[in-house]
Amino acid sequence: MKLNLKLHVLLLFPILNLTSCIHDDTEIELPLPTVSNIEVGLHNNELGVIGEDFHFNAEIIAGDKVEMVKINMEQKIDETYSHDWSFEKIWDKYKGLKNPKIHQHFDIPTDAAKGSYNFIITVVDQNGTSLEEISSIDLIDASDYPEVNPHISVFGIDKIDVDGNGGFNNFYNNGEFRDADGAFFRKDESIWSAIQIGGIKGDGIMYSLLIKKSHNHKPETIEAIDFSKAIVTEVVEHSGDEEVMTLKNNRDTGHWNYGLPLEVGATEDNNVPEPNPITEGKDWENGTYYYGVVYTNITYNRSTFNYIEFELKGF
Repeated sequence: MKLNLKLHVLLLFPILNLTSCIHDDTEIELPLPTVSNIEVGLHNNELGVIGEDFHFNAEIIAGDKVEMVKINMEQKIDETYSHDWSFEKIWDKYKGLKNPKIHQHFDIPTDAAKGSYNFIITVVDQNGTSLEEISSIDLIDASDYPEVNPHISVFGIDKIDVDGNGGFNNFYNNGEFRDADGAFFRKDESIWSAIQIGGIKGDGIMYSLLIKKSHNHKPETIEAIDFSKAIVTEVVEHSGDEEVMTLKNNRDTGHWNYGLPLEVGATEDNNVPEPNPITEGKDWENGTYYYGVVYTNITYNRSTFNYIEFELKGF
């Protein structure tokens, strides 16, 4: 999902001076709302089926408190449609909240026109600022739903401590940290993931990645991965699959549903066929990291991805 960010800040303040007019160039910077963990479409696939259920998920952190959240679907000027159509949905239930987690389902109206739309998320803050994020979504008929529709059906992370002890779903599982106060890894602990990609066939590749948040790099396809910034925790490939299947990253690790572990502080990552050194811009450090999964189906040129954030400590 490629996002275009527009921030709008409007400050109005009268200055009254009975003896002189003074121009004050001092800028007042108000905290802006942010939006993360966005999911658009039933499997976060940026598809909406006309007349059927649609999924929207996002996490908001307000600059002050949320005033209003809305979404719009607007036709693109360079696209052709059977008729004019637009959509707007406003939620006021989040008004007054600092950090709402939005999980909404609603039906795409039956009179919608098929085609590619701008999907616009707007957050208005009570401090007068607002945030607008724009992505793309395709509205289709149920009969047009693609047979190959990659989506992340399982996204779990476990922690192996310095003594080698792990635990099933002990860190993160499908949208939820097991302990919000313990959402971090320390040096010498290991990251162990359980990933499943559904709705695939043909040839495809999955990468699991660890990336410093300061790099502002969250690739959405395997072609977009910058390996000078990304630490590869795992690579899984499939080829020649003639039936729709689910790709699992299970290896012979003592648990059917777990992939390769990566020790936090290791000198090399788990890239294949050759591991990459964890040096220069990828040097380990304390701070916030993205952990993500990127899958691209090479045969059908379709991709899916997901990222979460957690802290690394002990460096």
